[in-house]
Amino acid sequence: MSAGDALRRALRSLRRQPGHTAILLLAFTLGLAAWTASRAVLHGRASDPFAAARGIYVVSIRREGGALVDPRGIDTPSYRDRVLLESRHPSRASDLFAAMTAGSAGDGPLVPVQVVFCTRDLLGMMGAQVRSGAIWSKAEGGGQERPVVLSEAAERTLFPGASGVGRALRLFGEPFRVAGVVAVPAPPGARAPRVPLVFAPSAAGIALGVRPPLLRETEDPGGGFDALAASDNGWPDLLVELPDEPRRAAFQAELDAHVARERARGRRVLGAELVPRERLHALRADDPGTTLFALLADVVLGACTLNVARLLEGKLRGRRAEIAVYRAFGATSRGVLLELLLEVALVAAGGGALALGVAAAALALVNRVIHLRPVDYHLDARSAAAALAAAMGAGLLAGAYPAYRAARTSPAEGLRRS
Repeated sequence: MSAGDALRRALRSLRRQPGHTAILLLAFTLGLAAWTASRAVLHGRASDPFAAARGIYVVSIRREGGALVDPRGIDTPSYRDRVLLESRHPSRASDLFAAMTAGSAGDGPLVPVQVVFCTRDLLGMMGAQVRSGAIWSKAEGGGQERPVVLSEAAERTLFPGASGVGRALRLFGEPFRVAGVVAVPAPPGARAPRVPLVFAPSAAGIALGVRPPLLRETEDPGGGFDALAASDNGWPDLLVELPDEPRRAAFQAELDAHVARERARGRRVLGAELVPRERLHALRADDPGTTLFALLADVVLGACTLNVARLLEGKLRGRRAEIAVYRAFGATSRGVLLELLLEVALVAAGGGALALGVAAAALALVNRVIHLRPVDYHLDARSAAAALAAAMGAGLLAGAYPAYRAARTSPAEGLRRS
């Protein structure tokens, strides 16, 4: 029997039982779509917003109770330690913390925005390109004007159809002035988030007492912002750009001297280290939660494969008489096996194609629901190719054994069992 004959028989078999075929496709589609969407989210979460940057380090102040190999033990300087930003060794430096709020332009509607508090150097380290206006100067960042820089998505959302440069913007109930608009670069293989991003001087956030979300309160006995700012609670990140080894070594020596002074003052500081940004990103992107999420996605795909295998086994059991008669009239076991495997492959290909559409719709829903995310989750070429490969692999794995058993059954035995 030729491959064409086997394909025609496989299509005829699928059309003959449309209800069973629909159940097979549904089972395959839902499991594979969940796996594909999960993998796309993991791929987006692992994307690095500083992928093009070089020589950027996170200052890690190690305190009692934390190990450097654990992401929770990488503790950044407290508010009082930010004097290190004035060091002459880094070519660029920025503290960094973020918070969600509702922003409004004039009498416009309230729009959820993510405010990133930093210094002007952060935009340069990210490779953000100025589209209009300018980034605030160092003097403006420490003054009372409260300048901000908008992402292109933020300008479109807050000032639809118009330029936002020079206009007023209310954040946290206070007025800010839009100094410029930048294009935020997307990590390789990812899309820049359409979430409105507003970059503001960290001094303005500290003056307003803005707390980042999910802040650890274990070292904030006073319950107020001043007590938090004076504590050892490491709430702002500190990023420094050290383009060569001499500067890195000089800044590390300055950190060591800073630690010695802090320990002499009685603070619980064990040491300080410059953690390469790539290393910290890898720790955060591959934490136990990510591993568990990936494992759950694999379990879902495995359960889908097992369910499809059981459905195929039931279908082939019902076709014993047909396969036995076919064998009795001269069909070889190899020809029957080819037909059954082609039938499974058609189900897998159809389920894979439908799963791509379902996964894309699910990711679009995730983007609408989750406002605080690093990138826009989407189905890229890599995730789509992985989904199609997984579909074919899972389909053949589910159908290989039932098809082999059906093809190896002798005509007499098949007629007797039916």
